[in-house]
Amino acid sequence: MGNPFEEESQDLLILDSKDIAGPAAVETVLNAKKIGQEQFEAFTRECLLDTTKAVDDPIPRNKLKVFSTSTPRSKSKGQQQLISVKNDHDFFARMYIGCQTRDGNLEDFFRHENQACPPALSDGGNLFTGTKSDLITCLEEISDAKTETHVTTCVVLDGAAIVQMLKPAASKTFEEYAHQMFFPYISTKMQTVSRLDLIWDTYLADSLKGSTRAKRGQGVRRRLVAAAAIPGNWQNFLRVDSNKTELFKFLSTALLEWFDQEDKQLIITDGEAVLSKPLLPDLTSLDPCNHEEADSRMLLHASHAPKHGHHSIVIRTVDTDVVVLAVSVVQELQPEDKLWLAFGTGRSFRYLAAHEMAAGLGPEKARALPMFHALTGCDTVQALLDMARRPHGQSGQYCQN
Repeated sequence: MGNPFEEESQDLLILDSKDIAGPAAVETVLNAKKIGQEQFEAFTRECLLDTTKAVDDPIPRNKLKVFSTSTPRSKSKGQQQLISVKNDHDFFARMYIGCQTRDGNLEDFFRHENQACPPALSDGGNLFTGTKSDLITCLEEISDAKTETHVTTCVVLDGAAIVQMLKPAASKTFEEYAHQMFFPYISTKMQTVSRLDLIWDTYLADSLKGSTRAKRGQGVRRRLVAAAAIPGNWQNFLRVDSNKTELFKFLSTALLEWFDQEDKQLIITDGEAVLSKPLLPDLTSLDPCNHEEADSRMLLHASHAPKHGHHSIVIRTVDTDVVVLAVSVVQELQPEDKLWLAFGTGRSFRYLAAHEMAAGLGPEKARALPMFHALTGCDTVQALLDMARRPHGQSGQYCQN
């Protein structure tokens, strides 16, 4: 649990689990006395003074928000489709009646959008995106995926993806998670390289990625300390941006204290800053950096590594966006520099050679690949409904010279 007297924040939290109450629960606690006083005065006035109500009339429940109040579930896709069909039914019924009494031109009317969200570009009111991984299949036709990579001296890790993959298992506290799960993984990666870059995402309140993260559901805000118990639902914990920010900070601090290999280089992002151990003097091209996502920031670190003698680099990721960016910018490196991508998980894990894919596409097509990826439906750009596979189906033609 830790020492409760060391807590200096203004948050309302449970001392045992460190769950932080939401704004509604905080409002309930702050106004509990006022709410009770108002209801007592109302009961006295209505039942004893004015006698407008009987004393034995049931008192309605307040339904006040408290710690244990569950997060409201979002409607399923089937429910959203049913609501949309009902709205269309009511709308066309009114249109039919209106056209019988007024001189309306239906053809002229249907030239304009008549729904809140265009059905060709949205899915239940949300952005409709295609299957991003379809593009990987087309790129693998240029350069075959490999089960092993050549000798590399630098590895760049997507920290958020690593945390998603490393489940707590038997770890009971966050301190145990760091020592039993996270540190052994980093140690394994350091055995074959002399430099490791750990890149974390940052989370902004007004981010374009907000809608994408909202699709993953909602979780409970929790204060993170080393001795605090790990929540039973790990994925639910990671759905809250503030939880991830505190977890990344905790793991970075603990990793820097644990790491003691003087013959190897560790570089970790810390917000816009960069931390290194042993201290690396030449970090001006990395620090400060205002990249929100690790996707593009990993490529920045990959371009920094060759300047310090690392000409064979591997990026560990599970995101198609990183592959697209890597193929697009690898031509900016020197011809002797090789950029590999350790992509996927489980049975689908393989190594992709970004330098070979870029060479197969040619400089112009490789540079334009992010634009093509956006048009076929990325996280923040809609794909055309029922046509999302067609642009990806034409990827083979795009990838051919």
